[in-house]
Amino acid sequence: MPSGDQIQDAKHPIRAIVGEIVTPTRDRHERLLRRSPSDVQPRTFDPRKFGATRHLDGEPVLLIDDTWTTGASAQSAAAALKRAGAGPVAAVVIGRHLNRKWHENDRRLRGITSPFEWDRCALCDNQGRIRR
Repeated sequence: MPSGDQIQDAKHPIRAIVGEIVTPTRDRHERLLRRSPSDVQPRTFDPRKFGATRHLDGEPVLLIDDTWTTGASAQSAAAALKRAGAGPVAAVVIGRHLNRKWHENDRRLRGITSPFEWDRCALCDNQGRIRR
């Protein structure tokens, strides 16, 4: 997915990671979206935000994004791909922005005292219960 910053987009590391380094995506990676010149508000859904680089004849598309904040960019990208004729569109996001001020986020983040482990839920205690 194109970066919101046009200068950053040209040299964004995710392009090299997905298109050159990661074996399962390397041979299938294709730049299908470009940022449109339309003036759109940041972090809002707008189907004019992106344009497809070519027509898609019912092809399935996997969007790969570096950060999820509101989901608006992924939704805007999916809308552009659907307009271009894409089949199913799915998204994978590498990172997630957390607002510490929203609900219980700050308290929960401060409550995580052990390091990350792949085989353990970050929000659960040793018995598998969600920490309150």
